[in-house]
Amino acid sequence: MEHKMTKPNKPMHSTIFRDETGWELYTTGDDLFISGDCTKEEAEVALAAHNPPVPTEPTVADKLASVGLSVADLKTALGL
Repeated sequence: MEHKMTKPNKPMHSTIFRDETGWELYTTGDDLFISGDCTKEEAEVALAAHNPPVPTEPTVADKLASVGLSVADLKTALGL
């Protein structure tokens, strides 16, 4: 069954939601829908409980470390 929901004011991730519940979470325009074998009440509870991790950007140190360098190496290269 498909349920039209009120969009929450928080991040959502459809793949994580499907892995957690087995139901599809998708938007069409400004509308949010949950589709699956669930009641509207179950969908509301699942949506309220859905809190995917917030993506974070890697720091400069993380990016340097990914290629085997450090901040000290960068400072040395820049003559600082």
